[in-house]
Amino acid sequence: MDSLHSSEQIEPRILRYRKHFQVYFVFFVIIYLLLLLLWSFRFLIFGFSISYKLYVFEAWLSLIYVFSFPVIYSVWLYPRLVNSIQVFKDYLIIKKRNYEEKINFSEISQIDFYFGSVFSFKVKTGRKYFFNSDLERIDYVWENFYKARPDLVSKELYSEIQVKLVRADHNQKRKEWFLKHRFIDVVCWFVLPISFMFLAYFFQSKDVQIYQVGMYFFRLFMYSLLTLLLISLGYSLLLKKLIFDKKFDEHLKDHHSLSKEEKVRDLDYENVVIQKSKVFQVILATFVFALIIKSDFNLFSISKPKHDLSHFKIPKGKTVVIDNRFNCFECKYGLKDGDLIVHGLGGIAQIIAKEGEPVGEVLQDTKGRTIASVSVQEVPKGHVAVKPSNSKEIIFIRLVDIIGKLEK
Repeated sequence: MDSLHSSEQIEPRILRYRKHFQVYFVFFVIIYLLLLLLWSFRFLIFGFSISYKLYVFEAWLSLIYVFSFPVIYSVWLYPRLVNSIQVFKDYLIIKKRNYEEKINFSEISQIDFYFGSVFSFKVKTGRKYFFNSDLERIDYVWENFYKARPDLVSKELYSEIQVKLVRADHNQKRKEWFLKHRFIDVVCWFVLPISFMFLAYFFQSKDVQIYQVGMYFFRLFMYSLLTLLLISLGYSLLLKKLIFDKKFDEHLKDHHSLSKEEKVRDLDYENVVIQKSKVFQVILATFVFALIIKSDFNLFSISKPKHDLSHFKIPKGKTVVIDNRFNCFECKYGLKDGDLIVHGLGGIAQIIAKEGEPVGEVLQDTKGRTIASVSVQEVPKGHVAVKPSNSKEIIFIRLVDIIGKLEK
Protein backbone atom coordinates (compact mmCIF):
# COMPACT_ATOMS: atom_id res chain seq x y z
CA MET A 1 0.00 0.00 0.00
CA ASP A 2 1.16 3.54 -0.78
CA SER A 3 0.70 5.71 2.29
CA LEU A 4 0.30 9.43 1.61
CA HIS A 5 1.46 11.38 4.63
CA SER A 6 -0.26 14.51 5.83
CA SER A 7 1.17 17.99 5.72
CA GLU A 8 1.41 18.07 9.51
CA GLN A 9 4.01 15.30 9.43
CA ILE A 10 6.21 16.64 6.64
CA GLU A 11 6.56 20.41 6.60
CA PRO A 12 7.85 22.22 4.72
CA ARG A 13 7.28 19.87 1.82
CA ILE A 14 8.71 20.29 -1.69
CA LEU A 15 6.24 19.46 -4.47
CA ARG A 16 7.75 18.65 -7.85
CA TYR A 17 6.16 18.20 -11.24
CA ARG A 18 5.60 14.64 -12.28
CA LYS A 19 8.21 12.56 -14.06
CA HIS A 20 6.01 11.78 -17.04
CA PHE A 21 6.54 15.35 -18.28
CA GLN A 22 10.03 14.18 -19.21
CA VAL A 23 8.39 11.45 -21.30
CA TYR A 24 6.13 14.05 -22.92
CA PHE A 25 9.18 16.12 -23.81
CA VAL A 26 10.95 13.15 -25.44
CA PHE A 27 7.75 12.22 -27.30
CA PHE A 28 7.25 15.76 -28.65
CA VAL A 29 10.88 15.92 -29.77
CA ILE A 30 10.64 12.55 -31.54
CA ILE A 31 7.51 13.62 -33.43
CA TYR A 32 9.20 16.93 -34.29
CA LEU A 33 12.26 15.13 -35.70
CA LEU A 34 10.14 12.60 -37.59
CA LEU A 35 8.19 15.39 -39.27
CA LEU A 36 11.41 17.11 -40.29
CA LEU A 37 12.70 13.80 -41.65
CA LEU A 38 9.46 13.12 -43.53
CA TRP A 39 9.33 16.49 -45.26
CA SER A 40 13.05 16.50 -45.99
CA PHE A 41 12.57 13.15 -47.70
CA ARG A 42 9.60 14.42 -49.70
CA PHE A 43 11.37 17.62 -50.72
CA LEU A 44 14.34 15.57 -51.85
CA ILE A 45 12.16 13.35 -54.06
CA PHE A 46 9.46 15.71 -55.35
CA GLY A 47 10.74 19.21 -54.64
CA PHE A 48 9.15 21.86 -52.43
CA SER A 49 6.28 23.08 -54.64
CA ILE A 50 5.17 19.64 -55.78
CA SER A 51 5.28 18.21 -52.24
CA TYR A 52 3.09 21.06 -51.04
CA LYS A 53 0.58 20.57 -53.87
CA LEU A 54 0.32 16.84 -53.25
CA TYR A 55 0.12 16.99 -49.45
CA VAL A 56 -1.34 20.40 -48.70
CA PHE A 57 -3.46 19.19 -45.75
CA GLU A 58 -0.57 17.29 -44.16
CA ALA A 59 1.72 20.25 -44.82
CA TRP A 60 -0.46 22.65 -42.87
CA LEU A 61 -0.83 20.24 -39.96
CA SER A 62 2.93 19.74 -39.88
CA LEU A 63 3.59 23.48 -40.04
CA ILE A 64 1.18 24.11 -37.16
CA TYR A 65 2.98 21.51 -35.06
CA VAL A 66 6.48 22.66 -35.98
CA PHE A 67 5.76 26.30 -35.10
CA SER A 68 3.58 25.58 -32.06
CA PHE A 69 6.06 23.21 -30.42
CA PRO A 70 8.46 25.97 -29.26
CA VAL A 71 5.49 27.83 -27.74
CA ILE A 72 4.17 24.70 -26.02
CA TYR A 73 7.64 23.93 -24.71
CA SER A 74 8.36 27.40 -23.33
CA VAL A 75 4.89 28.08 -21.88
CA TRP A 76 3.74 24.66 -20.68
CA LEU A 77 6.50 22.05 -20.72
CA TYR A 78 9.67 23.85 -19.64
CA PRO A 79 8.25 25.19 -16.33
CA ARG A 80 7.18 21.67 -15.42
CA LEU A 81 10.65 20.33 -16.09
CA VAL A 82 12.49 22.82 -13.87
CA ASN A 83 10.07 24.37 -11.34
CA SER A 84 8.98 23.13 -7.90
CA ILE A 85 6.90 24.45 -4.99
CA GLN A 86 7.79 24.36 -1.32
CA VAL A 87 4.82 24.38 1.05
CA PHE A 88 5.08 26.04 4.46
CA LYS A 89 2.49 26.63 7.13
CA ASP A 90 1.81 30.25 6.20
CA TYR A 91 3.19 30.64 2.68
CA LEU A 92 4.45 28.99 -0.51
CA ILE A 93 7.75 29.38 -2.33
CA ILE A 94 7.71 28.78 -6.09
CA LYS A 95 11.22 27.69 -7.03
CA LYS A 96 12.20 28.47 -10.60
CA ARG A 97 15.53 28.00 -12.30
CA ASN A 98 16.94 31.47 -11.63
CA TYR A 99 14.75 32.90 -8.89
CA GLU A 100 12.06 32.22 -6.30
CA GLU A 101 8.60 33.68 -5.67
CA LYS A 102 6.95 33.80 -2.25
CA ILE A 103 3.16 33.68 -1.84
CA ASN A 104 1.90 34.54 1.62
CA PHE A 105 -1.47 32.97 2.37
CA SER A 106 -2.40 36.15 4.23
CA GLU A 107 -2.10 38.15 0.96
CA ILE A 108 -4.51 35.95 -1.01
CA SER A 109 -7.72 37.85 -1.72
CA GLN A 110 -9.60 35.50 -4.08
CA ILE A 111 -9.79 31.85 -5.12
CA ASP A 112 -11.06 30.68 -8.51
CA PHE A 113 -11.87 27.13 -9.57
CA TYR A 114 -11.75 25.77 -13.10
CA PHE A 115 -12.24 22.43 -14.81
CA GLY A 116 -10.83 19.30 -13.22
CA SER A 117 -8.24 19.95 -10.54
CA VAL A 118 -7.27 23.48 -11.62
CA PHE A 119 -7.54 26.36 -9.14
CA SER A 120 -5.86 29.72 -8.68
CA PHE A 121 -4.87 32.13 -5.91
CA LYS A 122 -5.24 35.83 -6.59
CA VAL A 123 -3.05 38.04 -4.36
CA LYS A 124 -3.64 41.66 -3.40
CA THR A 125 -1.38 42.91 -6.21
CA GLY A 126 -3.85 41.42 -8.72
CA ARG A 127 -1.59 38.62 -9.91
CA LYS A 128 -2.94 35.08 -10.24
CA TYR A 129 -1.07 31.85 -9.52
CA PHE A 130 -2.45 28.65 -11.01
CA PHE A 131 -2.14 25.14 -9.55
CA ASN A 132 -3.28 21.68 -10.64
CA SER A 133 -2.49 17.98 -10.28
CA ASP A 134 0.55 18.27 -12.55
CA LEU A 135 2.30 18.83 -9.20
CA GLU A 136 2.68 15.77 -7.01
CA ARG A 137 0.45 15.95 -3.94
CA ILE A 138 -1.14 19.27 -4.88
CA ASP A 139 -3.61 18.71 -2.05
CA TYR A 140 -0.86 19.81 0.37
CA VAL A 141 -1.12 23.33 -1.05
CA TRP A 142 -4.89 23.28 -0.62
CA GLU A 143 -4.80 21.87 2.93
CA ASN A 144 -2.19 24.33 4.22
CA PHE A 145 -4.00 27.23 2.60
CA TYR A 146 -7.29 26.24 4.27
CA LYS A 147 -5.66 25.96 7.68
CA ALA A 148 -4.16 29.42 7.26
CA ARG A 149 -7.23 31.09 5.68
CA PRO A 150 -10.46 29.33 6.69
CA ASP A 151 -12.22 32.67 6.22
CA LEU A 152 -12.01 32.38 2.42
CA VAL A 153 -13.34 28.83 2.04
CA SER A 154 -16.26 27.03 3.65
CA LYS A 155 -15.67 23.60 5.12
CA GLU A 156 -18.00 22.00 2.55
CA LEU A 157 -16.16 23.58 -0.39
CA TYR A 158 -12.80 22.69 1.13
CA SER A 159 -13.81 19.01 1.38
CA GLU A 160 -15.20 19.00 -2.16
CA ILE A 161 -12.00 20.41 -3.68
CA GLN A 162 -9.82 18.18 -1.51
CA VAL A 163 -11.57 15.10 -2.89
CA LYS A 164 -11.02 16.30 -6.47
CA LEU A 165 -7.34 16.96 -5.85
CA VAL A 166 -6.64 13.62 -4.17
CA ARG A 167 -8.53 11.76 -6.90
CA ALA A 168 -6.59 13.63 -9.59
CA ASP A 169 -3.32 12.90 -7.78
CA HIS A 170 -4.09 9.17 -7.75
CA ASN A 171 -4.91 9.22 -11.45
CA GLN A 172 -1.68 11.05 -12.28
CA LYS A 173 0.37 8.59 -10.23
CA ARG A 174 -1.08 5.71 -12.22
CA LYS A 175 0.34 7.28 -15.38
CA GLU A 176 3.80 6.57 -14.02
CA TRP A 177 3.01 2.87 -14.46
CA PHE A 178 2.80 3.38 -18.20
CA LEU A 179 5.76 1.02 -18.83
CA LYS A 180 5.73 -0.89 -15.53
CA HIS A 181 4.58 -4.24 -16.97
CA ARG A 182 7.61 -4.81 -19.12
CA PHE A 183 6.69 -7.98 -20.98
CA ILE A 184 3.24 -6.74 -22.02
CA ASP A 185 4.62 -3.28 -22.83
CA VAL A 186 7.38 -4.72 -25.02
CA VAL A 187 4.77 -6.77 -26.89
CA CYS A 188 2.42 -3.79 -27.23
CA TRP A 189 4.90 -1.04 -28.16
CA PHE A 190 7.59 -2.96 -30.04
CA VAL A 191 6.64 -6.47 -31.17
CA LEU A 192 3.11 -5.57 -32.27
CA PRO A 193 3.91 -2.49 -34.44
CA ILE A 194 6.94 -4.18 -36.02
CA SER A 195 4.83 -7.25 -36.83
CA PHE A 196 2.11 -4.97 -38.22
CA MET A 197 4.53 -3.17 -40.56
CA PHE A 198 6.10 -6.32 -41.99
CA LEU A 199 2.81 -8.22 -42.30
CA ALA A 200 1.29 -5.21 -44.08
CA TYR A 201 4.21 -5.17 -46.49
CA PHE A 202 4.02 -8.97 -46.99
CA PHE A 203 0.33 -8.93 -47.97
CA GLN A 204 0.04 -5.56 -49.71
CA SER A 205 3.17 -5.88 -51.83
CA LYS A 206 1.57 -8.88 -53.57
CA ASP A 207 -1.16 -6.68 -55.04
CA VAL A 208 0.33 -3.18 -55.08
CA GLN A 209 3.51 -1.76 -56.53
CA ILE A 210 5.41 -0.11 -53.65
CA TYR A 211 7.85 2.25 -55.36
CA GLN A 212 9.05 4.15 -52.27
CA VAL A 213 9.63 1.53 -49.60
CA GLY A 214 11.07 4.01 -47.09
CA MET A 215 8.04 6.29 -47.30
CA TYR A 216 5.71 3.29 -47.13
CA PHE A 217 7.23 2.01 -43.87
CA PHE A 218 7.34 5.51 -42.41
CA ARG A 219 3.58 5.90 -42.94
CA LEU A 220 2.97 2.47 -41.41
CA PHE A 221 5.03 3.48 -38.40
CA MET A 222 2.95 6.64 -37.92
CA TYR A 223 -0.26 4.59 -38.28
CA SER A 224 0.89 2.11 -35.64
CA LEU A 225 2.00 4.85 -33.24
CA LEU A 226 -1.26 6.79 -33.58
CA THR A 227 -3.35 3.62 -33.18
CA LEU A 228 -1.54 2.54 -29.99
CA LEU A 229 -1.73 6.03 -28.46
CA LEU A 230 -5.48 6.33 -29.12
CA ILE A 231 -6.19 2.88 -27.71
CA SER A 232 -4.03 3.55 -24.65
CA LEU A 233 -5.73 6.89 -24.04
CA GLY A 234 -9.18 5.35 -24.45
CA TYR A 235 -8.46 2.58 -21.96
CA SER A 236 -6.98 5.05 -19.47
CA LEU A 237 -10.14 7.16 -19.55
CA LEU A 238 -12.38 4.10 -19.20
CA LEU A 239 -10.42 2.76 -16.23
CA LYS A 240 -10.48 6.14 -14.54
CA LYS A 241 -14.21 6.75 -14.97
CA LEU A 242 -15.61 3.25 -14.60
CA ILE A 243 -13.27 1.63 -12.07
CA PHE A 244 -10.86 3.80 -10.12
CA ASP A 245 -13.08 6.87 -9.60
CA LYS A 246 -16.00 4.60 -8.72
CA LYS A 247 -13.94 2.70 -6.15
CA PHE A 248 -12.64 5.98 -4.72
CA ASP A 249 -16.21 7.31 -4.32
CA GLU A 250 -17.34 4.12 -2.62
CA HIS A 251 -14.40 4.35 -0.22
CA LEU A 252 -15.27 7.96 0.53
CA LYS A 253 -18.88 7.08 1.33
CA ASP A 254 -17.72 4.55 3.91
CA HIS A 255 -15.28 6.92 5.66
CA HIS A 256 -16.94 10.32 5.07
CA SER A 257 -13.58 12.11 5.07
CA LEU A 258 -10.08 12.19 3.60
CA SER A 259 -7.69 11.86 6.49
CA LYS A 260 -4.30 10.22 6.20
CA GLU A 261 -5.72 6.69 6.03
CA GLU A 262 -8.39 7.58 3.48
CA LYS A 263 -5.79 8.88 1.00
CA VAL A 264 -4.14 5.47 0.73
CA ARG A 265 -4.17 3.81 -2.70
CA ASP A 266 -4.70 0.08 -3.11
CA LEU A 267 -1.65 -0.52 -5.27
CA ASP A 268 -2.12 -4.28 -5.57
CA TYR A 269 -5.65 -3.84 -6.88
CA GLU A 270 -4.65 -1.07 -9.30
CA ASN A 271 -1.70 -3.12 -10.54
CA VAL A 272 -3.91 -6.11 -11.41
CA VAL A 273 -6.52 -3.92 -13.14
CA ILE A 274 -3.94 -2.05 -15.23
CA GLN A 275 -2.10 -5.23 -16.16
CA LYS A 276 -5.29 -6.90 -17.36
CA SER A 277 -6.30 -3.77 -19.26
CA LYS A 278 -2.98 -3.84 -21.11
CA VAL A 279 -3.70 -7.40 -22.22
CA PHE A 280 -7.01 -6.20 -23.67
CA GLN A 281 -5.20 -3.25 -25.28
CA VAL A 282 -2.89 -5.67 -27.07
CA ILE A 283 -5.88 -7.72 -28.26
CA LEU A 284 -7.74 -4.63 -29.48
CA ALA A 285 -4.62 -3.20 -31.17
CA THR A 286 -4.05 -6.55 -32.93
CA PHE A 287 -7.63 -6.45 -34.22
CA VAL A 288 -7.29 -2.84 -35.43
CA PHE A 289 -3.97 -3.58 -37.16
CA ALA A 290 -5.50 -6.61 -38.88
CA LEU A 291 -8.44 -4.45 -39.98
CA ILE A 292 -6.07 -1.83 -41.43
CA ILE A 293 -4.21 -4.49 -43.42
CA LYS A 294 -7.43 -6.20 -44.57
CA SER A 295 -9.03 -2.94 -45.72
CA ASP A 296 -5.78 -1.40 -47.07
CA PHE A 297 -6.75 1.67 -45.05
CA ASN A 298 -3.15 2.89 -44.95
CA LEU A 299 -3.16 3.08 -48.75
CA PHE A 300 -5.77 5.83 -48.91
CA SER A 301 -5.19 9.54 -48.49
CA ILE A 302 -7.12 12.78 -48.93
CA SER A 303 -6.29 16.08 -50.57
CA LYS A 304 -7.87 19.36 -51.67
CA PRO A 305 -7.11 20.90 -55.09
CA LYS A 306 -5.77 24.44 -54.86
CA HIS A 307 -7.23 25.37 -58.26
CA ASP A 308 -10.53 24.80 -60.02
CA LEU A 309 -10.21 21.66 -62.20
CA SER A 310 -13.25 22.34 -64.37
CA HIS A 311 -11.96 20.06 -67.13
CA PHE A 312 -12.27 17.13 -64.71
CA LYS A 313 -15.36 18.59 -62.96
CA ILE A 314 -13.52 19.03 -59.67
CA PRO A 315 -14.09 22.42 -57.98
CA LYS A 316 -11.40 24.19 -55.99
CA GLY A 317 -11.22 23.13 -52.34
CA LYS A 318 -13.23 19.93 -52.74
CA THR A 319 -11.96 17.06 -50.60
CA VAL A 320 -10.92 14.18 -52.83
CA VAL A 321 -9.90 10.65 -51.90
CA ILE A 322 -6.74 9.18 -53.42
CA ASP A 323 -6.56 5.39 -53.69
CA ASN A 324 -2.82 4.75 -53.57
CA ARG A 325 -3.27 1.11 -54.56
CA PHE A 326 -3.90 2.13 -58.19
CA ASN A 327 -0.38 2.95 -59.38
CA CYS A 328 0.32 0.30 -62.01
CA PHE A 329 -1.32 -1.50 -64.96
CA GLU A 330 -0.52 -5.18 -64.73
CA CYS A 331 -1.60 -5.69 -61.13
CA LYS A 332 -4.72 -6.39 -59.05
CA TYR A 333 -5.66 -2.69 -58.88
CA GLY A 334 -4.78 -1.89 -62.47
CA LEU A 335 -5.21 1.53 -64.05
CA LYS A 336 -6.96 1.98 -67.37
CA ASP A 337 -7.38 4.69 -69.98
CA GLY A 338 -9.47 7.61 -68.76
CA ASP A 339 -8.63 7.21 -65.06
CA LEU A 340 -7.70 10.36 -63.15
CA ILE A 341 -4.45 10.02 -61.26
CA VAL A 342 -2.36 12.05 -58.84
CA HIS A 343 1.29 12.03 -59.85
CA GLY A 344 4.59 13.07 -58.36
CA LEU A 345 5.13 15.90 -60.84
CA GLY A 346 2.68 18.00 -58.94
CA GLY A 347 -0.87 17.59 -60.13
CA ILE A 348 -3.85 15.64 -61.38
CA ALA A 349 -3.93 14.13 -64.85
CA GLN A 350 -5.96 11.76 -67.02
CA ILE A 351 -4.42 8.60 -68.44
CA ILE A 352 -4.34 8.52 -72.24
CA ALA A 353 -2.09 5.55 -73.04
CA LYS A 354 0.38 3.17 -71.40
CA GLU A 355 3.89 2.10 -72.39
CA GLY A 356 4.33 0.85 -75.96
CA GLU A 357 1.09 2.39 -77.24
CA PRO A 358 1.06 5.14 -79.88
CA VAL A 359 -0.26 8.50 -78.83
CA GLY A 360 -0.59 11.86 -80.52
CA GLU A 361 -2.36 15.18 -80.30
CA VAL A 362 -5.55 15.47 -82.38
CA LEU A 363 -5.74 18.90 -83.95
CA GLN A 364 -8.69 20.87 -85.35
CA ASP A 365 -8.87 23.54 -88.04
CA THR A 366 -10.55 26.91 -87.62
CA LYS A 367 -13.96 25.37 -88.49
CA GLY A 368 -13.69 22.67 -85.85
CA ARG A 369 -12.91 19.84 -88.28
CA THR A 370 -10.48 17.11 -87.16
CA ILE A 371 -7.19 16.94 -89.04
CA ALA A 372 -4.35 14.46 -88.90
CA SER A 373 -2.10 14.45 -85.86
CA VAL A 374 1.33 15.92 -86.45
CA SER A 375 3.13 14.40 -83.42
CA VAL A 376 2.39 10.69 -83.05
CA GLN A 377 4.77 9.01 -80.60
CA GLU A 378 5.11 5.71 -78.82
CA VAL A 379 4.92 5.84 -75.04
CA PRO A 380 8.42 4.98 -73.74
CA LYS A 381 9.01 1.95 -71.54
CA GLY A 382 8.30 2.60 -67.88
CA HIS A 383 6.15 5.63 -68.69
CA VAL A 384 2.50 6.52 -69.20
CA ALA A 385 0.93 9.20 -71.36
CA VAL A 386 -1.35 11.61 -69.52
CA LYS A 387 -3.25 14.84 -70.15
CA PRO A 388 -2.66 17.32 -67.29
CA SER A 389 -5.56 19.16 -65.69
CA ASN A 390 -4.24 22.58 -66.69
CA SER A 391 -3.20 21.84 -70.26
CA LYS A 392 -4.42 20.22 -73.49
CA GLU A 393 -0.95 18.84 -74.18
CA ILE A 394 -0.03 15.20 -73.68
CA ILE A 395 3.00 14.49 -71.52
CA PHE A 396 4.86 11.34 -70.47
CA ILE A 397 5.42 10.59 -66.80
CA ARG A 398 7.20 7.67 -65.17
CA LEU A 399 5.13 4.87 -63.68
CA VAL A 400 7.02 5.31 -60.41
CA ASP A 401 5.66 8.88 -60.22
CA ILE A 402 2.04 7.70 -60.07
CA ILE A 403 0.81 8.19 -56.52
CA GLY A 404 -2.73 6.89 -56.88
CA LYS A 405 -6.10 7.01 -58.55
CA LEU A 406 -8.49 9.88 -57.84
CA GLU A 407 -11.84 8.77 -56.48
CA LYS A 408 -14.51 11.35 -57.30
